[in-house]
Amino acid sequence: MSVEEITVVVPRKENVARAEEEMAVWPVVQDALDKIGADETTREAARVALAYSDGCVVLANYLNSEAKRVHLMDYRFKVPLLVRAATLARDDDGADSVYCPDEGAIYFETDDAQYSFHVFKDWTVDWEAVADETERGYAWSGVENQTWALDLLLAYLEEDYEQFLGDEE
Repeated sequence: MSVEEITVVVPRKENVARAEEEMAVWPVVQDALDKIGADETTREAARVALAYSDGCVVLANYLNSEAKRVHLMDYRFKVPLLVRAATLARDDDGADSVYCPDEGAIYFETDDAQYSFHVFKDWTVDWEAVADETERGYAWSGVENQTWALDLLLAYLEEDYEQFLGDEE
């Protein structure tokens, strides 16, 4: 499946939407990459990252970190990326997700790091249905990882490259 074909169904809270609809992921990610002026290497890393739950988390973290330097960032990428991450994680075990309604945040724990995403503005989304678990007063112990956001994202190119080399041997 190409990245252009990836879709998610965003669970909605009761009585806030007529019906849940499929949403394409790549167009909103691509719009965010356009907004930040991402180069072709970063775009390719984003494409590869979309195949993994932890990759979607890292990509969302990267786009959030870049949003601080652009005027009027388009945050439409956040919900589909986080829904895709949680959905993929149920199959690939690349991340665990916890929603804390007290903080209005969803947290992802990967093998390498913890990530925090404030989602209180996305109030129509049923975050309890998205996350693996809901925990009031969740004690997040993550560190600021946005400094290395691009490095973490570009690491997905190395993984893809090594998989490619492994196929030839």
